[in-house]
Amino acid sequence: MWLRCLRNTISRVKNFEEGSSKIHVSSCLLIPNPCLFLVKVRSISSSSPSVSAISSLSNADLVITLLESYGFTKPFISKIITKYPPILSSDPHKTLIPNIDFFISKGLSGLELAKFIYSNPNLLKRNLQNHIIPPFNVLKNILKSDKNVITTLKRQSREFLNNKLSIEKMMFNIELLRNQGVPQSNITKFLISQPRALTIITSKFKEIVEEIKDTGFDPYKTTYLLAIQVINGLSKSNRESRMDVYRRLGWSEEQIHNAFRYHPLCMLTSEKKITSVMDYLVNQMGYSSSYIAQYPIIMCYSLEKRIIPRCSVYKILTSKGLVKKKNCPKFTFADV
Repeated sequence: MWLRCLRNTISRVKNFEEGSSKIHVSSCLLIPNPCLFLVKVRSISSSSPSVSAISSLSNADLVITLLESYGFTKPFISKIITKYPPILSSDPHKTLIPNIDFFISKGLSGLELAKFIYSNPNLLKRNLQNHIIPPFNVLKNILKSDKNVITTLKRQSREFLNNKLSIEKMMFNIELLRNQGVPQSNITKFLISQPRALTIITSKFKEIVEEIKDTGFDPYKTTYLLAIQVINGLSKSNRESRMDVYRRLGWSEEQIHNAFRYHPLCMLTSEKKITSVMDYLVNQMGYSSSYIAQYPIIMCYSLEKRIIPRCSVYKILTSKGLVKKKNCPKFTFADV
């Protein structure tokens, strides 16, 4: 059945340019869904006449062989080709080899390299000197090591390596944070963990910074940048809906305000999870809503994997008289 489908698929391949270029059978065998692959190729060819979807039988096989020589497994090669068919028309010596070797020199190899390329296969078509090395060096100047840059690119390679404007926006936003007194060490950590937040439009970023200043966040503390993450990630209506949940569960306006200042990420927790955590701690463990408001970080913990197991241990200890029964001890909420 599979072979018949494959033959039928290959027989329907049309020439993409005036020549007689076709996809070779060995290339198609790597594709889990040849029909979908061909649709993508035709779409790219028709929308971008300057792009030669598949240059030749020998070039496609050469690209596949080259990727295998770098340790890419057939499943990953299959995924990369399906996601980005023009890779089969890449010049192995002009772009593929230099680009792959560059990322290998920065510490990537084997499966890790394959995953990195799969996340943004367009990297293998980009000019190394003009589009990859310059933004890489800009990031390294801030992050100080290849390892930190690679970690950041794993989260946001499309923005930094495919879009020059993203680098420019990042530089403006970082300078704004420096002017506010945010330590460089905090900026570095934030760029590594939340690169997307630093590539938003500068005008919007300024508005977020002003809102945070009005709320009373200290720029020297990491909560300042966490607040940026939250405000950027949630619309005002969604933030207000989270606050409504806390209000319904008994928190005062002051407690909500303080919770956001102490641990901003408590606002990113879903309404369903907030309700579940409060229900367990109040109704099953007997803690007051006001007491829980002192530990907003608990809203970010897993109810099943962390909160319930630790509270269960506490119950056993109190039942055996090993600890006095009182409000939940620090070990239950502690970050250990």
